[in-house]
Amino acid sequence: MAFMKNVKHEYLEGKTILLISLPNYSNGIIKEMKKLGAEVIYIHDKPNEKFLCKTFGRMQFEFYQRVLERYYKKRIQEYCDKKIDYVLVIRGEYTPKKTVQYLRKMFPETKLILYMWDGLNKRNTFGIEKKWNLYDKVYTFDRIDYEANKDKINFLPLYYYDEYLPQNIKSANDENLKYDISFIGTGHDDRIKIVKNIMNQGKQLGLKCFYYFYIPHKFVYLINKFFNNNFKGVKESDINYNTLPFENLYEVYANSKCVVDVENKGQHGLTMRTIEILGLHRKLITTNQDIVNYDFYDTNNILIVDRKNPIIDGEFLKIPYKELSDEIYIKYSIKNWILEVLS
Repeated sequence: MAFMKNVKHEYLEGKTILLISLPNYSNGIIKEMKKLGAEVIYIHDKPNEKFLCKTFGRMQFEFYQRVLERYYKKRIQEYCDKKIDYVLVIRGEYTPKKTVQYLRKMFPETKLILYMWDGLNKRNTFGIEKKWNLYDKVYTFDRIDYEANKDKINFLPLYYYDEYLPQNIKSANDENLKYDISFIGTGHDDRIKIVKNIMNQGKQLGLKCFYYFYIPHKFVYLINKFFNNNFKGVKESDINYNTLPFENLYEVYANSKCVVDVENKGQHGLTMRTIEILGLHRKLITTNQDIVNYDFYDTNNILIVDRKNPIIDGEFLKIPYKELSDEIYIKYSIKNWILEVLS
């Protein structure tokens, strides 16, 4: 990803962007787009956030694809008389092929862009390659997927939200931070097992630890409890069925010396958490081996552990956080991400 120096933001002034994305994460994107002068129209990437809607959409059942097509057509027709400069689809897993074709028909002069923040190995991205030729530009957050498809897609890592960064944030080297190690994230695959292992090691070292595991529904917890060996020893009291608002999440991270990151199994792209920690100038313990290929990787700030046997080094937490160049922090901001993805 090329760093954009002296970018003129005025090109978004007066432009209209149709954003198709999931809620919550889209709020920060919309705010920043508006700050850059754009008018933003938002369409939820699926009819609702209920469990069945997510499941049927991800499984790509044919009958539900028709439901999605009708949903999108109705929403898109609300703006048929409007001049749209960009359509930005984030993820694209719930956006049927016929919907993308319909967007092209309704807005023939519009630049259609797809940004994928899931790896091609995941079940919910199955077949998404068949939609690539419908877009003017396709981006992925996964460096390995990009390397395998350089002639078809572009590489653009995720970002952090400047908007939610706490004010008057303390240094990562401040001795009065509330936590030494923290983790907030969805509890799936082997993530809970790995994080709890790391936290137990931290407690044995006398460190202050905090974790918050989110699962969208009790049914998901029970399925994992019965069919996922990695959930042995995971109690329902370990789980939360509500996400933490971004403000609370960033507050915890800002009060932590170091944050743990465990990417999805088989995924190589850096998680949102990784970039958020970069934006907060915090240390990171991660299982993602590919992080060594990024320009912000520094052994003073980042400890890579083995997913199957995650051993933390107590000395790592004693080494002061090393500040990086301003260009690096700017490069991974939400503002720079928007300017890149729409370029």
